[in-house]
Amino acid sequence: MKQFDAIVIGAGISGLSFASHAAAKGFSTLVLEKSNRPGGCFHSHRFQGSAEGFWLELGAHTCYNSYGGLLELMERHGLMQSILPREKVSFKMLVGNEVKSIPSQLSFVELFTSAWQLFTLKKEGESVASYYGRIVGRKNYQNVFGPAFNAVISQRADDFPADMLFNKRPRRKDVIKSFTLQGGLNTVIDGLAAARGITLQTGVEVVRISKDASGYEVELADGTLCRAPRLTLAAPPPASAALAAAIAPELAKVLSALKLETIETVGVAVQKSKLQLPLIAGLIPTGEAFYSAVSRDTVAHDSYRGFSFHFKSGKLPLEAKLKRIAQVLKVKLEDLEQVVERESQLPSPVVGHKALTDEIDRLLQGSSLFVTGNYFAGMAVEDCIVRSKKEFERMVATL
Repeated sequence: MKQFDAIVIGAGISGLSFASHAAAKGFSTLVLEKSNRPGGCFHSHRFQGSAEGFWLELGAHTCYNSYGGLLELMERHGLMQSILPREKVSFKMLVGNEVKSIPSQLSFVELFTSAWQLFTLKKEGESVASYYGRIVGRKNYQNVFGPAFNAVISQRADDFPADMLFNKRPRRKDVIKSFTLQGGLNTVIDGLAAARGITLQTGVEVVRISKDASGYEVELADGTLCRAPRLTLAAPPPASAALAAAIAPELAKVLSALKLETIETVGVAVQKSKLQLPLIAGLIPTGEAFYSAVSRDTVAHDSYRGFSFHFKSGKLPLEAKLKRIAQVLKVKLEDLEQVVERESQLPSPVVGHKALTDEIDRLLQGSSLFVTGNYFAGMAVEDCIVRSKKEFERMVATL
């Protein structure tokens, strides 16, 4: 029997940021992860062979100086010196097979006649489509803003709650506005996972959780038992719901009601000499089987450029995806090197989602069970970290 002060299930940025706060206060913390790698939506694929030293983001790809919670963690773990500025390149629209500027696709007449509503409309209770559609005009929303919002969250944004899409935060003037890190954003995960007081186990499956007066007992698939007086669920909602069923059935029911969207990401590296596509931050497509194509052009490399295409689930097999990627990049199929695939699940909230998260908080009140993830205030990296810190502070308050 292994004894810890706290057990966290899920080693994404939510779970590891909670573990970091706990370990920093002297709590021995076990983090359990079902997959073979930590990070969740932080996934910097580091290429090997001819492209060794080149990395590409398959999940989250940018951090900002408004991410105060992230910067606090980076300072704690000595990561500030790893910050890399991003090149000033812009997103473009992909219309058919042509790359076009965003302004070229806008109706400025419609924009000017609709934008005044920005000062009168409230986001609360509105979907992205109903709120922004009125502000920018229906045609602009359909042709530009809708696809752009789809690209931001890698899923259809129309029914997404308008007040969850963007959260305004104070900026740190001593840090550049947008950045990544040497080796990619997974450098943050590497730093958190190696922190003193954190024991990380990957490739392990939790098969049972029970609770008694002294805390929680977690059984792994290999029969290992772990105990702690405090337990944090930082896995995706379906997994957290299944784990909570035996110890908090009402909570499990609410977690099961949270909607998810599956994203199929394909990353490729291409030699710079084989590309005529101008340097870009990414492509926002219209009428395509993918939500966005995010470029590695934001961090220059001597020999390679990289692209992550975020495809809609179940639309195309890999061969067809690669064929479309080659068409978009205007290269030969054999020019796509180091092909890598990743499937992820993202929250897909709709208007009324806050009632579910409020109910989660109500059910957790006063307990030694904690829940964190990217489905509370928003899906951004910072939203995950803020939620984890809030839950950690609740844990400290119960002592």
